[in-house]
Amino acid sequence: MPKHILLATNGPSGMLYSSIELARRLAAAGHRVTFAAPPAACELAQHHGLAITALEDSGYDRFLVEDAGIGPIRRLSTMGRRRQRAADSMGLSEWTRAVRELDPDLLLIDGEMHEHIITASASGVPLALLNTFASIWHRPGLPPPHHMVRPGVGWWGTGFGISMLWRLLHLRKRSRVVKQWARRIGCDRVSILRWLAHEAGFDLRAESDQTQWLIPFTYRNFPVLSLHALEFEFPHLPPDHVHYVGPMVLESRLDPELTPSARTELETIFSRCRTRGHKLIYAGFGSVFSTEPALLRSIVAAVGSHRGWEMIISLGNRGRRADLGELPSGVHAFDWVPQLEVLQHSDACVTHGGINTIDECVLELVPMLVYCGGETDMAGNAARVAHWKLGLVGDRRHDTTATMRLHLEQLLEEHRFHDNLSRLRDRCRAYTEDQVAEQIVESLLVSGEPNRLSLRDRPPRRADE
Repeated sequence: MPKHILLATNGPSGMLYSSIELARRLAAAGHRVTFAAPPAACELAQHHGLAITALEDSGYDRFLVEDAGIGPIRRLSTMGRRRQRAADSMGLSEWTRAVRELDPDLLLIDGEMHEHIITASASGVPLALLNTFASIWHRPGLPPPHHMVRPGVGWWGTGFGISMLWRLLHLRKRSRVVKQWARRIGCDRVSILRWLAHEAGFDLRAESDQTQWLIPFTYRNFPVLSLHALEFEFPHLPPDHVHYVGPMVLESRLDPELTPSARTELETIFSRCRTRGHKLIYAGFGSVFSTEPALLRSIVAAVGSHRGWEMIISLGNRGRRADLGELPSGVHAFDWVPQLEVLQHSDACVTHGGINTIDECVLELVPMLVYCGGETDMAGNAARVAHWKLGLVGDRRHDTTATMRLHLEQLLEEHRFHDNLSRLRDRCRAYTEDQVAEQIVESLLVSGEPNRLSLRDRPPRRADE
């Protein structure tokens, strides 16, 4: 029987695309899906036939600016009123009303939307979290995903080394909470989340877990849908409440229109590579991260010196072409390109290590040269690319132009990368073919917990098999 699912996200484009792909699949399975997101994302949801409810913009940052202008003694003496104002600034009234009036059978929500998770908990709606990071869970032999550490490799890859990384992370998280409390004088985000939890009757102390990777915390008991493949992870057994549903790559997007001249140039490059047998290398660094011009100039030099290679660089509307210097004839810089389309024509990809780009490279069988951006889980993603030999990991501080060219030659000439990508792509496709996400959501709708026996009738194989 069709059910009503409310799916909410306010994350960057990677989470947005993955969430809409999941919503699209659930709608195709016959469920009624309402998509909740900031107004700027609603057009894409409507494009895929989803009903929408717009989330309010948070005014919390404005509150912090105004609050900082008040003297510390007055801030301490008016703590309760300040916390109420801070909570009110987060724009949750419409969200609370929407959850109450829509009364969905299930709420699927970005696991970092803590304000929305806590306030929605008061409605009694069954709730599951969405995660697009590499494993954020403290599991035996599994390093935190912000480190480029591989289990069994080097001292930090030993059991003791990995344990130390987690201890250091916990200390840093605790220190951060104390510093933020002192800086905001009791109106830091964690304090306001505790205030919201008290108002909602949500036992945050019992339900939250500070020992995992996410800052400031995650949750102990809510089911989690991890929107990529377990087979990409280091071998481990996930927690019982975490369910991998495969990568959610949204193919139909409302991308910006290329100018006629840029479209013509792009098609000419594709055609020339096909007819002349040139290798096409794509360099793209995601929607958030912006790489150093010096690194890009080195990559340009590595590619431009090879007569049989061409490169497309996407500056992501952040960098400047002038920063690259004079480009060789085989290197082409664009303010923006449709990444999925370019990857379909590419023989290798230079990337910062974002999980969405990695998933897209796997599905298009494009080996990767990763120059880690050093943000969020990029280091852990790069380590997993190296572990499964889906590409190579460069050293952005020390790699010379000659080293970069050697890396690219390996990616383009050695079949092992393509073979490993092909095996992982088959596993990723199995998630879609077996409708793993749809089955898990169906189990949540029926009983509030996934039916693990029924979901393992035709399971994708574990990463260590």
